Amino acid sequence: MNFLNRTATTIVCVTLAISLANCSADAPTSVAAVRTFSLSRQGARHDLLTCPGGDDNVSSKTTIGPRGGTLSLGGFVMVVPRGAVLDTTTFVMRVPESKVLEVKIRARGEQHFTFEKPVTITLDYSRCKSLPADPTAWYVDESTNAQLEQMPGLNEAASQTFTLQTGHLSGYALAN
Repeated sequence: MNFLNRTATTIVCVTLAISLANCSADAPTSVAAVRTFSLSRQGARHDLLTCPGGDDNVSSKTTIGPRGGTLSLGGFVMVVPRGAVLDTTTFVMRVPESKVLEVKIRARGEQHFTFEKPVTITLDYSRCKSLPADPTAWYVDESTNAQLEQMPGLNEAASQTFTLQTGHLSGYALAN
């Protein structure tokens, strides 16, 4: 991802965070209370968040069309905006039993899927025994958990969630 795309993505995430904060009755009263994270230096890697749990046999499934929609499983949520998919598409979300906190979302049963517009994915890390101070989200190789790309986003420590935007589906995990 080049510098301009990273900058644009970071601006979108900050704007989304401020907008969401202003929609809540108990929202922070200043922009300073909204905590965002910038990208780490190129090539830097972090330890994936160790957080046993999940269940390979539990999933959530929904059909989303051009009007958009939401898919959720526990505290994990994907919001698909209007126009992000061109055709009615079936999505399935799983939070697999794993040594790391991760979510797997599939469209049409395919491992990878590209959207017409970015979607928002919220990762819930409340089940973790050791809570991260400054978590980062990563697009990971699902078979090896190798960190492929850091995803800019917003950490909400109070709700123990991390929200990111992406234009594609793959595996995503949190790191310390």
